[in-house]
Amino acid sequence: MVDYCFKWNYADGVPGVSLTEEEAQVKDGAGEEYTAVMPPRTGTKSPVLVTPVWKTGVVVVTFLDDSGRKATEYTFMKKTEESLFLTRVHLWTYPNDEPGLRLSDSSSHETVHYREDGYVKRIIKNKVEHFQETVEYNDVPVDTNWEPIPSFGDYRSIARYERDQQVTNRIP
Repeated sequence: MVDYCFKWNYADGVPGVSLTEEEAQVKDGAGEEYTAVMPPRTGTKSPVLVTPVWKTGVVVVTFLDDSGRKATEYTFMKKTEESLFLTRVHLWTYPNDEPGLRLSDSSSHETVHYREDGYVKRIIKNKVEHFQETVEYNDVPVDTNWEPIPSFGDYRSIARYERDQQVTNRIP
């Protein structure tokens, strides 16, 4: 089951302003921001958050850790009328399991930027060991970075953590 809200309250680990499915669908049609709250992935406790903002052509998929903090975030950009491309991945690690830690409290942060031509730039910031590393790659296969634009409510494909295989957006 999918629930909807406007903004997720990360401090409390709950939806900000709850929306009905109909209210979210109106926002979707108008290109306005809303968040679809998906069930937790198998083996996890926290929901997966899908936040489309069609006016800007961006969809953000947020995977929370079991303490309810941002752990991984995928940013997709609309490239055609039918497709999105995964352009950025953020990964955060935290020093402990304390709920409510902010992103600034993370012990490390990794950002991976993808381009359609296979260029990838990876930036790792480790706050504990006080270093930053940037690595660039060419000719990286990016076929699995492409996603069909999901229909309202059908977020299963875009909300998958593992990106190595395609699935349909249809919820069984």
